[in-house]
Amino acid sequence: MRHGGDIYTASEITGKAICEIIDMSSSVNPLHLPEKIKRKALERFPLLHKYPDTEARAFIKTFSELYRIPPENIVCGNGSTELIYLIVKALKPNSVLILEPTFIEYEKACRVNEIDDVEKVFTLNKEEIFEMINKKMQKRKYEMIFICNPNNPTGWLIDKKEILELANHYEDSTFVLDEAFIDFAPDETLLRDSISSNIIVLRSLTKFYGLAGLRFGYAVAFFKTIERIKRYRQPWSINSLSQCIAEEIIKDEEFKKQSHDFFLMEKDFFEYSLNKLKLRYFPSVANFYLIEIHKKGIFQYMLARGILIRDCSNFYGLNENFIRVSVKTRFENEIFFKELKKFLES
Repeated sequence: MRHGGDIYTASEITGKAICEIIDMSSSVNPLHLPEKIKRKALERFPLLHKYPDTEARAFIKTFSELYRIPPENIVCGNGSTELIYLIVKALKPNSVLILEPTFIEYEKACRVNEIDDVEKVFTLNKEEIFEMINKKMQKRKYEMIFICNPNNPTGWLIDKKEILELANHYEDSTFVLDEAFIDFAPDETLLRDSISSNIIVLRSLTKFYGLAGLRFGYAVAFFKTIERIKRYRQPWSINSLSQCIAEEIIKDEEFKKQSHDFFLMEKDFFEYSLNKLKLRYFPSVANFYLIEIHKKGIFQYMLARGILIRDCSNFYGLNENFIRVSVKTRFENEIFFKELKKFLES
């Protein structure tokens, strides 16, 4: 399974119904969409025979007013992953640097677009990141740098001052900053800084808002960069329901507070349980943990019991000793830790 969240393959392998599988492999908010937003979406059903707005104008207007970002600095896509591919295709960098371990689609987007000069800098120590990137950049120029912040799968958060310092110093390079998990640490966003700089900020509604099935993401950047990306975007790539729900959910402060409170409580339980089992894990500001387990077979063990976790062996620099587990409801978290304890004791 290349990514987390592949409950369909898990269902085929185990013979269990999709609804019977506890998916702790995808870092998606388990809280349900508010009823008032579901009703708003239902109101759009009579309009489904119409084409969707290619420009997602209603969402962009709402987002622009909330974050004080000019509309010309925003482009929407079918999830932020589509935008990753569009950015690489539109800007055509000759050389790319990727901070690893991280989301594997950055490298894949480069390979698909026939960019051969892709280098990586790997560390599991957050304190080394700034110096390692800086040393790489001093030796040679990279036209594009991918940084996931907060990072997947480690969960660390790089101080935005450090990213700005790098971007300001290497102003001829484009820094693609993937903020898919930034809603867990909203004060650290670089949205405003990307308007007139060499930074492209990517955002998604998949993780914090729990809308993985809708596929809605957006990028914020210098308006000329946005224009270049739009040239390669396919028309009607975002459906009407996605646009409607996206427009409503980003202004729902009650849902945001509920989610923050929920994760604060459940992450406390998660860390308490991991410490009790004396397992090494990486401190995370997001809704998942990278865990190191030196005992083979945990992925298969959990899957046989209807629990899907993320095998991290296909992340650059990691191996089968690392798993990523997302924070879910207390009921699901308790089942996971009960089975984890059994596995470690077996």
